[in-house]
Amino acid sequence: MDDYARTLPWNGEAMLEFGGIKVELCVPPALYERQSAPGHFILGKSRLMVESMMAAVARIDVQNIVDVGVYKGGSVVFLNEAFRPRHLVAIDFNPAEVPALLEYCSAPERADRITVRLGVNQADRPLLVALCVEAFGDAPIDLVVDDASHFYDETRETFRVLFPRLRPGGVYIIEDWAWAHWPGEYWQNERGGDYFRSKPPLSNMLIELMLLCAGSPGFVRRVSFDDQVIHVERGPDPIPADFEPSAYYYNRGDPVPKFGVRPAGPAGLIFASSTVSWKQD
Repeated sequence: MDDYARTLPWNGEAMLEFGGIKVELCVPPALYERQSAPGHFILGKSRLMVESMMAAVARIDVQNIVDVGVYKGGSVVFLNEAFRPRHLVAIDFNPAEVPALLEYCSAPERADRITVRLGVNQADRPLLVALCVEAFGDAPIDLVVDDASHFYDETRETFRVLFPRLRPGGVYIIEDWAWAHWPGEYWQNERGGDYFRSKPPLSNMLIELMLLCAGSPGFVRRVSFDDQVIHVERGPDPIPADFEPSAYYYNRGDPVPKFGVRPAGPAGLIFASSTVSWKQD
């Protein structure tokens, strides 16, 4: 299952060299200060994340890819160099160009295979549909990597569009799902800072995926995860284009419990279901 991982051109612990193109792995806080340059791209992943991705798709002929979250541009370059797909579509909410990535994608041998769309809200389902139709036509997607907002609602909307378009056996990856549960002052006492504080935990998505695997295994064949990444394997059954996950999992008639956002006040609700609520005084 790790054939692809074994063939990656590692040069040290955090550098990949694809011919004359370098992809350097970098994680926070150093990631925030680094910028991609022509021929040297910054990828916001750890080596473990890269190797687990390659293991997850080791038996798949990856031809069509969607990369949700461009950031420094390294993910687009890595996915293209590692898989040489027929078509790669990448989106990002930030409208700012990454000059090194623009130069890379504009090369004649890549220009007709790589589509980068910036200023795209990952929750804009009609636009995502249009991009998929334009890039892939009726062909299925083989791999989706969502390393974008890490917000529950936005991530879920993206999943509703892209997961039904995966081919059976295709892999959908959601990164950094566990931010609300990581230890430390910033994540617990500061609740992820201004960016995450008002957002429901992305772990709600993992709960839904596990329930889909139980209730609709024809849709979701397998779910696996670690402290950073969720891997979802697509099942064999057709999924409707207007896919609403909650219509296909079950909890004996009760609403599925969700981790929530603490409202203002001395007693904040942090977890609720139809029968149980947890509060912090």
